[in-house]
Amino acid sequence: MEKLIQDNYDLYTKAISQPLTNELCQGTLSNSRLYTYLVQDLKFFEFSLNLIGKTLSLCDDPGASIRLAKQIGWLADDENTYFRETLAELEKDNDLSSVIPKMRNDNGITLPAVTKYIEYLEYMIHESKTYIELITLCYTMEKIYLAWVEYNQERGTIVANLAPKFQTWIDLHSGEHFIEWVDFLQREVERSITSEEKEKINHDTFVKTVGLEIDFFESCYNYKE
Repeated sequence: MEKLIQDNYDLYTKAISQPLTNELCQGTLSNSRLYTYLVQDLKFFEFSLNLIGKTLSLCDDPGASIRLAKQIGWLADDENTYFRETLAELEKDNDLSSVIPKMRNDNGITLPAVTKYIEYLEYMIHESKTYIELITLCYTMEKIYLAWVEYNQERGTIVANLAPKFQTWIDLHSGEHFIEWVDFLQREVERSITSEEKEKINHDTFVKTVGLEIDFFESCYNYKE
C-alpha cells in the first residue's frame, strides 16, 4: 500500500492536509464548520456499520473475521458517544440557531458531495461481491483519518489543551486501538492482492475513495447558508 500512496502522492497529501482538519487540530475550526462536518459525517455512520458487515460476510480468514466483527462494536460505542455528546454541546451555541434546524430535522441538508459518497457506499454494500474492493475502501477511509492526525503531529500543529470537541475526535483517530485497526486493514488489503485484476481493483478503489474524501472535507468546510 505504501507504493500505491506514493504513486498517488499529490492526491493523498491533499486529502490529509485539508483546512478543515488542520484547523480542527489547531483548535481554530469554527463551531459552524465543526457542526456541519459532524452532522454530515454522522450520515455515514450507519453505512459504515453495514459496510464492515458486508466486508465481514466476504472475508475468508477466521481471525480477520473476528477483528472485523469487533470493530462494529467499537463504532457503535465510542464513536457514537462522541457524535451524540458533541452535537448536543454545539447545539447550545446561539450562533448556530439558524443552521441547526436545516441540518438536523427529518429532511436535513445533505451536501451534494456527501450524497455522492453515500451512493458509492450503497453500491459497495448492496452490489459489490469482491472482498478486495470492500477491504480497500475500508482501509482508505480509515487511513486518511489516521494520516490527517499524523500530518499535524509531525508538524507540531496540534495545540495543547484542546477543547474536548476537538481533542476527543483526534484521540478517536490516533489512539492505539485505531492505529492497530488501520494496520490490520492494510495487512488484509495486501493479503488479498493475489492477481493483476485485484491489484487494479485495489488501485481504482483507493483513488476513487481518496477523491471522495477530499470532496467531503471541502464541501463541509465551504458550506454556507
